[in-house]
Amino acid sequence: MSWKLRLLMNMPKAYKRFLVKKPKVCDGRTMDSGMQILLYFIEQRRKDIDYSTVKPETMRNYYNELAGTLEKKPPSIEHKDHSLQVSDQQITIREYIPSDSDNDGRSLLYFHGGGFCIGSIKTHDIVCKFLAKLLNWKVFSVEYRLAPEYPFPIPLEDCDKAMDWLIDNADKLKIDPNRISVGGDSAGGNLSACLCIKRQEEGKSMPERQLLLYPGIDSKGEHLSLKTLNEGYFLTQAIMDWFGNNYLTEKDHDNIYVAPLKYETPEKLPPAVIITAGFDPLRDEGQAYALFLKNAGVKVFEKEYEGMIHGFMNFTIEPTNYKAFIEIAEEFKNIA
Repeated sequence: MSWKLRLLMNMPKAYKRFLVKKPKVCDGRTMDSGMQILLYFIEQRRKDIDYSTVKPETMRNYYNELAGTLEKKPPSIEHKDHSLQVSDQQITIREYIPSDSDNDGRSLLYFHGGGFCIGSIKTHDIVCKFLAKLLNWKVFSVEYRLAPEYPFPIPLEDCDKAMDWLIDNADKLKIDPNRISVGGDSAGGNLSACLCIKRQEEGKSMPERQLLLYPGIDSKGEHLSLKTLNEGYFLTQAIMDWFGNNYLTEKDHDNIYVAPLKYETPEKLPPAVIITAGFDPLRDEGQAYALFLKNAGVKVFEKEYEGMIHGFMNFTIEPTNYKAFIEIAEEFKNIA
């Protein structure tokens, strides 16, 4: 099936529109035809999952398989793995090294998405390779520990320790410790935003900038898109509830290290590139956070990709999505 999907995704847009026949429309937006085909494929693959009983390992296996199916061939980027001690075990930080990386020492510390419960450096390998190539920076991807085995705040603490490790080893890694940015998609976007707040609150060295790709920002919000797009658009209410119940307790939802919109002193947070998708239930909270930061005087570039669904940056099998990579990387290089 995967080769057929790859062939289909490389067909002209007009052919994809013909296949779709009736485009999905919601909140004044029309879904991209290629994205609608991918969405149908995804929904068919997971139609038998019962989120009231599904085990984490089942979800992880499903996501691992899905990620591999929806990727195009990645660019050739050298990488090496490092080990970081956390508590009584080690986690992996994968370093991506573009062949002609900038000599000004800029780097990106990346946190993968997956609702804090699924995903890995492997599922987001292609995302990091494209970012390393297009930014021309070293990218460091963190294998933070996952809920429910390691619930909040452990994933955030792992990310914080990874930032400390990068700073402490900057000379050996040939990066500038003052030019480390953070970024991530979905849950990784949340971790990036929350890490900036955590480090500001603790008086630690701050990231230079933050890249938030369709981030989860407000776990108990009442945003319109959470109501209009919570079923049938990849990230459903059932999935969000499953993630939240595994990662958080009820008292955690108002914590500023979970819900950045509740932070009271955002004025000195790093410049941000915030990307949202038109058919994503998290769309409105991402846009609300962009406005929140702008109103505090933080430099922000914000863009909605109207025809896209949550997670579209992982679906590089669709050519339109690679064009988004190029645009986003260019804005991120220039935001600070």
